[in-house]
Amino acid sequence: TGQLIRSEDESLVTLWHYDESDRLTYRTVNGAEAERWEYNEQGWLTGVSHLSDGHRVAVQYEYDKQGRMNCERQTVQHPGTGERLWQHETKHDYPEGLATRTTPDNLPPVEWLTYGSGYLAGMKLGDVPLVDFTRDRLHRETQRTSGAYEQNTLYSATGQLLSHTFSDPVLNREYGYNDNGQPVHIRGVHQEEDYRYDGAGRLISAQHNDLLRRHATDPAGNRITDREQYPALPAIWRDNRIGEDVAYFYHHDAHGRLTEKDERQIRDGGGYVHHYHYDNRHRLVHYRREQQGITLLESRYLYDPP
Repeated sequence: TGQLIRSEDESLVTLWHYDESDRLTYRTVNGAEAERWEYNEQGWLTGVSHLSDGHRVAVQYEYDKQGRMNCERQTVQHPGTGERLWQHETKHDYPEGLATRTTPDNLPPVEWLTYGSGYLAGMKLGDVPLVDFTRDRLHRETQRTSGAYEQNTLYSATGQLLSHTFSDPVLNREYGYNDNGQPVHIRGVHQEEDYRYDGAGRLISAQHNDLLRRHATDPAGNRITDREQYPALPAIWRDNRIGEDVAYFYHHDAHGRLTEKDERQIRDGGGYVHHYHYDNRHRLVHYRREQQGITLLESRYLYDPP
């Protein structure tokens, strides 16, 4: 039936599995289960789950009689015992047929006030107004108010943002563009920013007040260092992976993922080394910062199902 059943990315082999109704039911990567999908009798998706760093992470969906999702529940289970470690539930309501009210766990409902075919006019938390929006005939936001805060927005005849003015004038901004529609300057009370581009439309410099930053690239668009300041550093990256710059040396694996970043800066006790580890779906799951082999900082990451 033309459905994808196998894909290969370097050493990662992914298999896709379907039920008799041609609905995707689960996926494996190198033999290990990746995601699993569940459906009800109407064919509506009721759950999706996967393993993230050994934890079973799942999202379940419930629907009303019209087939609209009215409840979403996220759970995380212990990798060894299956004990539920965390749960969050969000309920959805459809006043006048639009999804404009959401109620998270242990919070008042968040209500989105709309007009016409769903254009946003305001937002409330319970009975407390949070923000109001005023729009022009093209339904573009022209004013935003929240208590004493006020923001006004002005557009050009072609729809470009020209200015923001605020209840506090020190925050006011004006914006300018070149003939290609790219921003070339931002002006404020204490802010002056200017941008320049090459013939291909790539940013080559940005000046913030008295600070000038140059952005150089090789012919493929890879970032390189300023050749005038650092002529010894490479002027081209043939495999499109940046190996070094002024601040770091970079190391990548066969999939192009950054696995290690070594600091050039000389510190007491040695420079920092950053390590990055990924799962078989290219998601960062473990980060570690070391100095002379001693771990200074460590983080682990879990993800909900896609």
